[in-house]
Amino acid sequence: MKKFLKILKICLLILLAAGTVFVVGYADRVHYNQICTAVNISIHYGAADPLVTKNDIDSIITRNGGSLKGKPMGYINTGRIERAITKQPCVARASVYEYNDGNIFVEVNQRKPVLRIINRNYESFYLDEEGALLPTNLGYAARVLVATGAIDASYRKNPGYQVNILALPDSIYYDSLMTNLYRLAMFITHDPFFKLQIDQVYVTEKQEFELIPRIGDHVILLGKGTDLEEKFRKLQAFYRSGLNQIGWNKYNTINIKFRNQVVCSKI
Repeated sequence: MKKFLKILKICLLILLAAGTVFVVGYADRVHYNQICTAVNISIHYGAADPLVTKNDIDSIITRNGGSLKGKPMGYINTGRIERAITKQPCVARASVYEYNDGNIFVEVNQRKPVLRIINRNYESFYLDEEGALLPTNLGYAARVLVATGAIDASYRKNPGYQVNILALPDSIYYDSLMTNLYRLAMFITHDPFFKLQIDQVYVTEKQEFELIPRIGDHVILLGKGTDLEEKFRKLQAFYRSGLNQIGWNKYNTINIKFRNQVVCSKI
């Protein structure tokens, strides 16, 4: 009797396994032949201005998978589409996945520019919050800080360039122009007061920074992009206790290069 029960148990297990394989295989076949009924594109911009649109993403999908709507799911390579979208310079991350109801979902996270650079050859491109260079889009412009002047960096020559943000603590080795521009752009972007006040950064031939404010006719001589907290702290204090009292057009230059000093020159 024990032997019979053991054989019966083995047979039941075999039937159960076979049934599971059949159900899974049937479900796979059903899903393979499921018709794609809709493609849902979602782009997350955060606080950034749009540099990529649903039409842009739809064009990438069409180039890499044809028209998906009406096509069986088994003929759609979501991995290939996801990789193609992720390769776009203004895309930080992308995810393409499908549901059993025939819906395909495309979720895109756009990069967030913090600085628009116009180099000495008048090439224009962005630097984003992760330190990557991005091309400009002729149809869309991000409202961010602008840097001009003696800048040799080029997006066309360095399309994969990225600031090493893990090595940003001040040091001689990492004291490059692009690193300092990144530090400065990130500082201004995340400071509520100076984000509204500073409009443009000019880079001199000595690789020092001059800031152009929105209010007032003065120029702020910042020097290198180091010791930013100390420099902007004394500038803000001078704005509040000085310019608010004597007027915003009293001086043509405000020099905050030197420690514990604010040196001004009159018009």
